[in-house]
Amino acid sequence: MIMNISLDLLMQEYSLVFIIVIITTVLTIMMRSFLITSLQVLLLLSLSTVLPESTGIIQFILIAAQIALSGIVVYKIYKAIDMNYRLVLEKTHQARPDLIVDESRGCRFSFWRTN
Repeated sequence: MIMNISLDLLMQEYSLVFIIVIITTVLTIMMRSFLITSLQVLLLLSLSTVLPESTGIIQFILIAAQIALSGIVVYKIYKAIDMNYRLVLEKTHQARPDLIVDESRGCRFSFWRTN
């Protein structure tokens, strides 16, 4: 069975969803979250292969999953920005040390797991 992976329908009929997919993918790459980036690419592949020949409920489920994942990523970006701001305040001694009390001194590889 040959799967037709084409982004034409996704770009033409669902242009807003396609823009959300691109922005979410870029944000997950910026956050260095390889698991969520691979989940996003998998969702993009399923959107591009299933949308042309699917019914309304499957389209709704895939688009709702994409919007939910995008919302979670935007929330995590907000938390990462807030953590970075608190880290700057702690490093310049304008706030109590909370993030820099352990050995990592506020450094982290992935910003997906923020408090």
